[in-house]
Amino acid sequence: MICFIAMIVFGILGIFSATHRKVALEAFDCVFRKLTLRKCQTGLDIRLKSSITGKLLRKNPNIGKFVYRHFQIISGLFTILLFGSLIWSGVSGYNYYVYGNCNGPSVEDQGGLCLFDPTGSHSEITTCDNEDVNTQTAGQEPTLENVDLSLFPTYQPKNALDKLVYVGCYTCVNTRKVNPVVNELVLTNKDTIQFTFIHLPLYEEYEYMFKLENCLYQESKTAFWTFHNALMQMPIAELDNQENVYSILDKIENSAENKGNKEISRDKIIFCSNTKQAEELLQKQITEIKKMNVEGTPTIFVNDQTFIGPKPLRVYEKQLSTYTDWFGYGLIGLGALILLIMIYF
Repeated sequence: MICFIAMIVFGILGIFSATHRKVALEAFDCVFRKLTLRKCQTGLDIRLKSSITGKLLRKNPNIGKFVYRHFQIISGLFTILLFGSLIWSGVSGYNYYVYGNCNGPSVEDQGGLCLFDPTGSHSEITTCDNEDVNTQTAGQEPTLENVDLSLFPTYQPKNALDKLVYVGCYTCVNTRKVNPVVNELVLTNKDTIQFTFIHLPLYEEYEYMFKLENCLYQESKTAFWTFHNALMQMPIAELDNQENVYSILDKIENSAENKGNKEISRDKIIFCSNTKQAEELLQKQITEIKKMNVEGTPTIFVNDQTFIGPKPLRVYEKQLSTYTDWFGYGLIGLGALILLIMIYF
């Protein structure tokens, strides 16, 4: 068992030292022989035992004698610890690759400590301070159960195979981090993914944007998505001034795509957003948002999986039914190849 530990330790040290590389090769040969029920011929296990216990005997004879008598048991325990740490590291690495965190798929797991993301940037959310929509229940996962998504802006392809629900906020840094990733995901899979955007106004003073969006969406879905992307790109500080937001409506009204369309004008959209009907629709949407148990933004649902914080593109892609996991197949193939080599030798 000591040879297995030596193979790992000296294998790493051998990257930088030719002397350690020689010991690593001896340990590698010894491990392969023992795996195929053959005796180790290099004597590395005996040399390591003598070296370790010899140093301990010089410093503390009692401890040295104890280690010498129980060397196999002690080396076995260290081997088990090594295997345990390797398995834990492997599971953590797999979770990070698949879910963007080291701990697993649940929302509670996503907020835990992760060696591969020490700052926690992939799980950061901007919490909601708007009392109108802040009804998050501690200990419960975000959900889409019984939520009427038809009330929110949706891109619907003819042959939708996957569903993406993106809860975001125009004034939130973390939403802006993930927005280009979501755009790339939707554009790449535009023929198969149903995409719903839910604006979560974290502060009550930004609810007017929600109404503007609703009015634009009713008149032109294309104009809505243009407005949506323009808001995401505008500096957050400028969104505090309503005139800056209204200027986007001016650009949409005067754009080549909307020339001749009298339904899309700044004055008409603003008037629509101040009507009783716009307020009623907003309240219906807020009622549905409360059912979702969302703590903050971004919160993204891809089919049956929920993600909080700005995750890498690969994490969202892996949840799509159209995704082919070549990396996973490669790992399985590599494992099978190693197993065949061990059996052969």
